[in-house]
Amino acid sequence: MTDLTALQNQIRNVARARQEAQRLSDEKKAMYDEFISHHTDFFAEVATAASRVTEAEDTLRELTLAIYAETGNKKPAEGVGIREIIKLDYDPKEALKWAMSHQIALSLDKKSFEGFAKATPLEFVTVNTEAQATIATDLSKVIEPVNP
Repeated sequence: MTDLTALQNQIRNVARARQEAQRLSDEKKAMYDEFISHHTDFFAEVATAASRVTEAEDTLRELTLAIYAETGNKKPAEGVGIREIIKLDYDPKEALKWAMSHQIALSLDKKSFEGFAKATPLEFVTVNTEAQATIATDLSKVIEPVNP
């Protein structure tokens, strides 16, 4: 038979451990909330800056794509470029039907099918080449250093 006293002592140990963990969790939440409330303006600035970056990058991509469309130049300026990606447009049901008739799938393995469709033309697949603007991670070569 297991010692009942040992069981009751362990129940108390668990209760105390849970109580301490809850106290510390509550203290952590209070500290976090206080930190956030004291730095609200800073966090707003961070969010605004991130939004500006996204908008600026979107505009840069649009301009890069526009120049590429006009000139065909894939490296129109330092720091930007054009990557052409191949996209396939097809009816997945038709693709599955084709795959099953060629005994290569019980369900459509999209990656395998698209690899095959890129290499071998199929009448129900349209192959499109799409230009995708890229922005270099390091743009320090194209701007003067900014003093904060």
